[in-house]
Amino acid sequence: MNDDLAALAAAIAAGGVALVPTDTVYGLAAALDDPSAVAALYALKGRPRSQACQVLIYSPDRLADALAELPEAVAAAAAAVLPGTTTCLVPDPSGRYAAASGGHPGTVGLRAPRMGVEFHSVDTPLVATSANRPGGPDPRAVADVPDDLLAGVACVVDRGPLGGVASAVLDLRPLADGRCARLVRPGPDPTALARALARVGCNLDR
Repeated sequence: MNDDLAALAAAIAAGGVALVPTDTVYGLAAALDDPSAVAALYALKGRPRSQACQVLIYSPDRLADALAELPEAVAAAAAAVLPGTTTCLVPDPSGRYAAASGGHPGTVGLRAPRMGVEFHSVDTPLVATSANRPGGPDPRAVADVPDDLLAGVACVVDRGPLGGVASAVLDLRPLADGRCARLVRPGPDPTALARALARVGCNLDR
């Protein structure tokens, strides 16, 4: 494990908030299963608890585990675009991701970025949100993160400049009822996203 990823694991285990890279922008993250860490994340971001965050998953095993409990059509569509630059809104029937759901219980935004294999060692599901102030520019680099946010994190994992366009947001919940998926936010490459979904027979309502 890289030194900075070892530091990330230690910070997360200790209940800290970390600054982490994805395949689009930098984010703030805390352990899903640590209520005080999640509360600290919301407080640092200045985000109301009624507003949902993502669940960020780096480990292929944790992603497979997340998809296993989904309806077949939803799981197939999510697997077609994850890992990748998409946040998938999917059902959370068991409430396992309730810490990130805000005022929308029963739904989770799953985010599994396509990263180097070294990130597969980050085995803890994380509650995450972009490392900016509400309405602020997406943080493409660590230097783009506001100073007060940087001052509040326990660990910084710097992977240089990233893509810089926030992830697509794709609502896959309608697939469970035989309806079309819905593109909520286009993300870096909506055409490639539509092609990936078409390969598994998923129609997209834009």
